[in-house]
Amino acid sequence: MLPAACPSLRAQPISKFHRATIKPSVVHLQPDEEQTFKAIMTATRLMAALPPKKVIWSVNDIPGGNKQVGTIDPAGLYRAPSLMPSPREIHIGAEVPHAANRYVFATVILGAARPEYKSIRIVSEPVLEGSDRTVHLTHPHGIGLDADGNIMIADEGGHAVHRYTPQGEYIGQLGKGKGSRPGEFTSPRAVIADASGNIYVTDSKGDRSRIQVFSRDGEFLRIYAEKGTLPGMILRAHGMDFDSAGRLYTVDVDNMRVNVYGPDDKFLYDWGEQGVFPGQFNAPHGLFVDRSDDVWISSYYGPAQKFNRFGDFIFDYCPGDPPDGPVYFHNSTGDQWGNAYICVRTKEGYQGTLARGARNKVSIVKYNNNGDFITDITLSSPEHKESSAVVDDRGIVYALFEGKDAMGFEVFAP
Repeated sequence: MLPAACPSLRAQPISKFHRATIKPSVVHLQPDEEQTFKAIMTATRLMAALPPKKVIWSVNDIPGGNKQVGTIDPAGLYRAPSLMPSPREIHIGAEVPHAANRYVFATVILGAARPEYKSIRIVSEPVLEGSDRTVHLTHPHGIGLDADGNIMIADEGGHAVHRYTPQGEYIGQLGKGKGSRPGEFTSPRAVIADASGNIYVTDSKGDRSRIQVFSRDGEFLRIYAEKGTLPGMILRAHGMDFDSAGRLYTVDVDNMRVNVYGPDDKFLYDWGEQGVFPGQFNAPHGLFVDRSDDVWISSYYGPAQKFNRFGDFIFDYCPGDPPDGPVYFHNSTGDQWGNAYICVRTKEGYQGTLARGARNKVSIVKYNNNGDFITDITLSSPEHKESSAVVDDRGIVYALFEGKDAMGFEVFAP
């Protein structure tokens, strides 16, 4: 028997470069049609690509699938359902335990047309007469979901965070309003909740710390991340998200980097530099972390990129496409299958939306986990200009908007 100290008996960490991918990435099928998917361990230094030792297949997170969404066998053979499902977008999952990115996903679209989203609810407050604000909102900038599925809105102009039920009932205000003391806000930009329900808010102005933490009931807990350019400091925090270990990733627009903090709020490391080449940032605004702890970041002036959690560049996607395509990329978010949603604008800037057809204005574009375009989403009113979006675990999209006559959020179902 080998001694306990023998290195061969120790658990060996997975190399961050030992990554998996899935092929094909996107397919269109008709009911009852079949498609074989395969997972591949990508090439690393002095090692060719090879098949993984083990793959666990699922359809919409259902092991093996079912008759409603289609089935997949241990060899990766997918059979589409006999009846057209709703939604028509299906997610093929390959869990590869020996890969650094354990979860990879492909997209099946039933039918020839791209998937569509329908508006199921608009929650809005009218702008008060003779004013530029509603009863609660002044310049809503960021939107998030709390642990109970309620909507949280970071109101940059109103220096507050407000909560609503998904149906639009106003719950109340988070924090103590405008100010520089703990529990007060100065132009908050983003708001999210962690796995325990605590709420994190980033400010963008003032001369104090940038990130504040509240309990799920709204009680102020702590504040951290000083203003500045030194490691761990932030100048203008924007998008943020947590990985599976509870680490917080925050993009800093002006320092052109990503800061990473541990569950104890301690600064761990950062990455990024100014530029337009792969791995560089150009005013980063949006960030989300997928199930494999890969980090998706959109720079306002492009590009949008995917990194591993250590900051190694994986690929870019959603390229700039002037004069009528996206040029500016504001906030980004993602869903449980690693699809990326980016709020995009044309060369007209903040108020510029894209046109798909004479009457369809695009506000949000959706890419799958491999960076392939899937579809786009349009706000119902051309007067409603998107600001941010968030997706819940059912794939429902909540798009924050601001208009001359109303402010609020619109809810879309796939």
